[in-house]
Amino acid sequence: MVLIISIVIAAISTTVFARYTCTFEWQGYKTLTSSLTRVWAVILGVSVSTTPRTPSLRSLFLAWVCFSVAFSTVFQAFLTTFLIDSGYKTPIQNTDELFASGIRLTYSPEYSFIFEKSDEAEVSKLQRNLVKCPNYLFCANWSMYYRNASILISDVLAELNYAIGHFLGKNSEPLVCRLEDGVVFSSGLTMIMFHEDPLLRRVTEIIDRLVEAGIYSHWNFKRIYYLKLLSRKIGIVHPLDGYFSFNLYHMQPAFYLLLMGWCLSAFCFIVEVLYNRVLAKEHAF
Repeated sequence: MVLIISIVIAAISTTVFARYTCTFEWQGYKTLTSSLTRVWAVILGVSVSTTPRTPSLRSLFLAWVCFSVAFSTVFQAFLTTFLIDSGYKTPIQNTDELFASGIRLTYSPEYSFIFEKSDEAEVSKLQRNLVKCPNYLFCANWSMYYRNASILISDVLAELNYAIGHFLGKNSEPLVCRLEDGVVFSSGLTMIMFHEDPLLRRVTEIIDRLVEAGIYSHWNFKRIYYLKLLSRKIGIVHPLDGYFSFNLYHMQPAFYLLLMGWCLSAFCFIVEVLYNRVLAKEHAF
């Protein structure tokens, strides 16, 4: 709207200056159509066929050129930012920022035992932002789509949701981010055996070797990778607080728009050449 209003005002001002204040100005500046064409050429960065003669109109023309350069620079900067910017906001990093933001901390009913057996001082700090939701999916939807709540879930469940693409958006952006100091409760996997079982020591030794050798972590990685392939949603998630790998792939929309502009310019040029040839033939006859 600002550009359209500016073009109209500049074209009217150019016409008025050329008609009523300049008697020996070019005829191309004395009609509204021709003035509008020249003003539009300047905003597009194209040279005009004839430059103004008189100082007053030259000053106005110079002011419009400066405005066009500034406007084009700002417009191109914002357009480039719009085309390549992911639109991410800085995520909440720790629990202090979470509580300061006023976002509620939601949890499923199966995690109630954490707050029942925890220290009363810690629970009282969380109590003002704590909300119990009916089930896990309800809490997850609050966090992902409404963005008015955080969710307390286990690390294993979070990794599985990332693997199947449930916590990822259409452009593989993370819909839920982890906190740096977000560990509320630590738990471990256990294997139940009979008391004084003769194989207890051997089983414990085998489990320790599996964990220390990294085989257990490898099994988890293979399972998550299999679920990722099965869901057909392999997300490429970049950290939001680090450097972003910017390459020509992210500039594809800009190149497509540039190609469209070139094609439109070539089409206009061909039409103008053909029109001039037809017009010349009519004058010859």
